[in-house]
Amino acid sequence: MSYEILVLKTLLDALLGGLKVDFAGILFNEGTPNQAIEMVRTSQEFSADDVKAGIRRLRSTDTGEFVDTVTIAGTTIALHTASIDEGEISRTLFVGSTRRDFPIDDERKVLSQAVLQAMIGLEYGRAAIDQSDASQSVNTADLAEVVNSLPGLAWSAAPDGSAEYFNDHYLSYVGMSTDQLRGVGWTVTVHPDDIDGLTAAWLRMLSERRGGEAEARMRRSDGQYRWFLFRTNPLLDRSGALVRWYGLNIDIDERKRAADALGASEFHLRQLTETIPQALWSATPDGIIGYLNKRGLTFMGVETEDLTEGTWWADGLHPDQVEAVIGTWRHSIATGEPYQVEVLYRPPASKDYRWADVRALPMRDENGAILMWYGSLIDIHDRKTAQEDMAASENRLQLIIDTIPGMVWSALSDGGGDFANSHFRTYLGLSMEEARNWGWATAVHPEDLPDMMEAWRVMAERVEAGEVEARLRRFDGEYRWFLCRGNPLVDESGDVKWFGINVDIHDWKLAQDELREAQTELSHMTRVMGMGQLTAAIAHELAQPLFGIVANASAGMEMLSAEPPNIEAAQETVRRTLRDANRASDVTERLRAMYSKKDPVVEVVDLNAIAQEVIGFAHGDLRKNGVSLRTRLAADLPAIRGDRIQLQQVIFNFIKNSTEAMNGVVGRSKDLEISTMREEPDHVRLAVKDAGVGFDPGISEKLFSPFFTTKANGMGVGLSVSRAIVESHNGRLWAEPNNAHGATFAFSIPAGGSSDAELH
Repeated sequence: MSYEILVLKTLLDALLGGLKVDFAGILFNEGTPNQAIEMVRTSQEFSADDVKAGIRRLRSTDTGEFVDTVTIAGTTIALHTASIDEGEISRTLFVGSTRRDFPIDDERKVLSQAVLQAMIGLEYGRAAIDQSDASQSVNTADLAEVVNSLPGLAWSAAPDGSAEYFNDHYLSYVGMSTDQLRGVGWTVTVHPDDIDGLTAAWLRMLSERRGGEAEARMRRSDGQYRWFLFRTNPLLDRSGALVRWYGLNIDIDERKRAADALGASEFHLRQLTETIPQALWSATPDGIIGYLNKRGLTFMGVETEDLTEGTWWADGLHPDQVEAVIGTWRHSIATGEPYQVEVLYRPPASKDYRWADVRALPMRDENGAILMWYGSLIDIHDRKTAQEDMAASENRLQLIIDTIPGMVWSALSDGGGDFANSHFRTYLGLSMEEARNWGWATAVHPEDLPDMMEAWRVMAERVEAGEVEARLRRFDGEYRWFLCRGNPLVDESGDVKWFGINVDIHDWKLAQDELREAQTELSHMTRVMGMGQLTAAIAHELAQPLFGIVANASAGMEMLSAEPPNIEAAQETVRRTLRDANRASDVTERLRAMYSKKDPVVEVVDLNAIAQEVIGFAHGDLRKNGVSLRTRLAADLPAIRGDRIQLQQVIFNFIKNSTEAMNGVVGRSKDLEISTMREEPDHVRLAVKDAGVGFDPGISEKLFSPFFTTKANGMGVGLSVSRAIVESHNGRLWAEPNNAHGATFAFSIPAGGSSDAELH
């Protein structure tokens, strides 16, 4: 039996190495199928136990016959079988490969030849054993032909281990003769680094009288060393006495190197999978998870031995997800489609569920058959929670934006809108899609659209905030005024996005128009109210020309009544009469213009001349109130553009205010100074300085507010109207207390004799 086993093991090793298959085995057909004896040799891909289990499952079927395929560790294997019969003894050779086309024609021929050689070897071996039973010795020469046919380096040794015989393959490989190799001479062919280990293994087999195997490098005839598997078996007679040792050295150099390379590759792969900051796993084609790296084991709270068949991994899933997740996995197994789910998982030792992203892709062979599933498991709980928080924050922000009492919007760098809040869309009566890009522009009043587009062009060109007023059409067709403001946001890459708000100013706009009308009425009322105070001044101005007219007319009558009439003298008195009449006409025209409601007349005027005209009006009132007037009018004052009558009113209001402020002054002179000056860079200033009671600096801004007054009988409109007039001339107006007594009221307006600017 030992020789039989040696021959069959040699056959399996030769097939495994020569055909590059995944496994090879012998089934001894003795007893029932479940009691059969298996002899198996495997590659690195499968274990002997996996192969035996697969063969047993196949043999346990009703027919008990072999088929073309078998499933080993979840992988479908192409299976080839052949009978090795010897008399009444029946054996079955089975060889498997993951290649679907196995075996090809050449492989079938090799398998047939190998089976034939094995059968011949078994026959000669049994004959030799029978002879041994009769003579208790074996003639080595009788076995030479059999041994030389074996595909390996065959040898035999005496019971004490001394080598006696080497087949032709052996002698040819080492390039030495039998005499050189006998005894322990063969040891010179073993690599010096391997001899001690091989010798120890051989001595252990001799002492235990049990066959075994060891690996060592043997030197070839050209000096090159190659790896061999040394395999031995003792030959015992019927009494159990040791007759001889038989051995076979099988060249495993390529397999050894491949195994070493595979081992190194697997080591690096194992290091990679165990150190990568992500949970990795693999499964068989039928979905059995057989591997989890350390991170995967830790996340799922299991050990390697817990990786069994079935859906044990679903125990930690959230109850609401179990059915759907298992269904998705089974669908991928059935169809080969990539697997991807997000699950809530709770390890056995934890109370909390965590979100995980689980994915897997199938690895296929050249024919498309799935060999394995490889997947990852990523803890996305923090990211998922952050996404949920962000979504909640976005919802809150959306709610805030939609409740803002204004039309909030955003636009791309080219101005095309990409968002409009609920108020905006409701006002326009447009959906989000209809308002996108330039859809919102259809709601702009045609008269305002050019100005809005120009404002937008400037903002986009300068990438600066800006605003523009325009009328927008409401969903019911009514237009209302809006102030449209936009602000750019520039990211790190330089891309621009615009954010803005449109504020309804329609009512404010109407109020502004009404306020301007009211100011116009108020200005007229102020002039009328000042009429009484100017009456005396005007009467004084008219008295002189009227007195001259009367006197000259009387003198002319006398001269014409004389005999003879003094024509020349009468003509002179008529000329003086006309002169005084023109003077009176000028006075009445100024009075009528000042208290009429004519629209402003913008013209080039001399501020000094206007001041002199007002002084002429107010001269009599100043003298009656004991006011001492001094003027300091700049000689180089540039001309201005403005309304003469309105500027007269401002100056008159200043003089009137100052005169009233000095009414109660006792013990010091009532000085009033009117001055003009050039103000840099291009303005002119007029100031009226009095020596009155002055005012508290804290109320300087209130002085020009409508209806604010510090006088018992004042209405508080004069200075308010003055301020409106000055600001309409693009100027400013102010008041400040003097160091000693009184106050100074002043205004400054742009110089511009050649300007075409209009009044506001």
